[in-house]
Amino acid sequence: MTSICVVIPLHNKGPHIARALDSVLRQTRQPAEIIVVDDVSKDEGPQIARRYAGVQVLTRSTPGPGGYAARNLAIRTARSDYVAFLDADDEWTDNHLETLDSMIRTSPAYTAMFGTGYDEIHPGGRTIPDVYRRSGGSERLLAFPDFVEAWLDAGECPVWTSAIAARRNALLDAGLFPEDRCRRGGDKDLWLRLARQGPVHVNPVRTAVYFKDSQNMVTALSHDNLCHCMIDTIVKLEATEPSSTRKLLIRLANRETYQYALRTAKSQRVRLASWKHFQPWYNPLQFAILLGLSSPLCQPLARIGLRLKKLSAGA
Repeated sequence: MTSICVVIPLHNKGPHIARALDSVLRQTRQPAEIIVVDDVSKDEGPQIARRYAGVQVLTRSTPGPGGYAARNLAIRTARSDYVAFLDADDEWTDNHLETLDSMIRTSPAYTAMFGTGYDEIHPGGRTIPDVYRRSGGSERLLAFPDFVEAWLDAGECPVWTSAIAARRNALLDAGLFPEDRCRRGGDKDLWLRLARQGPVHVNPVRTAVYFKDSQNMVTALSHDNLCHCMIDTIVKLEATEPSSTRKLLIRLANRETYQYALRTAKSQRVRLASWKHFQPWYNPLQFAILLGLSSPLCQPLARIGLRLKKLSAGA
C-alpha cells in the first residue's frame, strides 16, 4: 500500500491550524504520518497541533521564509514513500488523499509529482476555480516540456502547494525547497525542478481549498526586487534541454520575470538586476515596460502604459 506523509509548516497560524488538521483527519484515505513543523510560532498554534493524537510536531529554532526550511525538515524526517503538502491556513476535501492515492497507483512508478484542483476563497467569500481548471485543463500525465507549456497556457503554474503530493525520493533528488535562495515563490522553483525529475500527473478534480484571506500569509510579503531564484534555475536548465524545450523555458522565464516586476513596481522602482535574464526579442513590448519601470524618468510613462494595456484588455 502507498504510504503518504502529510507535511504542514506552522508559523503564527493559530487561528487556522485546527481547520487544516481536522480536514486531514476526515480523509477517506488516512495518511501514514502527519508532521507539523513549528517554525518558531509566537501564538497558540503549536499547542493546538499537539492536542491531536498521531500528529508529530517538530520544532525549529529559527524561522525560515516561506516555510521552506520547515518543509525540508519534515521531508527529511518522513519515512513514507510520498509527501503531501498542506499549508496551515488551507484545507482539503474529504477525498483529497484518496484521489492522490488513486493517481499514484495508476501512474508510472517514476512519476515525480501529482496535483489536483482547488478553489480560491477570497475576502468576502468570493470563490474562484484554480487557473488550470479555468484554462480548460484536463487530467494528463505531463512530461517536462508539456508541464512548461501547460504553465504558459494557463498563465500560472498548473499545480499548487496545498494540492500536491510528490515522491519523496524525487524531492530529495531535486534538491528540496530553496530555503537559502528564496523568500517567496520558492515552491514554484521546486515544482519546476521536480517536473524535470519525472512526469507530473495533474487531475483538475477539486479536492483542496486555498483561503486568500488568512492571517500572516507569505503572499503578503513585500518583494525582494532581486532576480527570482526560479529564473536562475531556468537559466541552468536551458543548457541541458533541446531547442524546443529551451524556447519554452525562455518564454516562461520572461513571463515570470515580467509578472514579478509588475508586483514589485507597486511599491518601489524595479532594479535592473531583477530582470537581468529577460530576453527582449521574445517580448519587446514587455522589455520596453521593464525599462520604464527601472528608470526614474520613464517610470510614470510606464505606469500609464500599463493602465492603458489593462483598459484595452478589458474592452
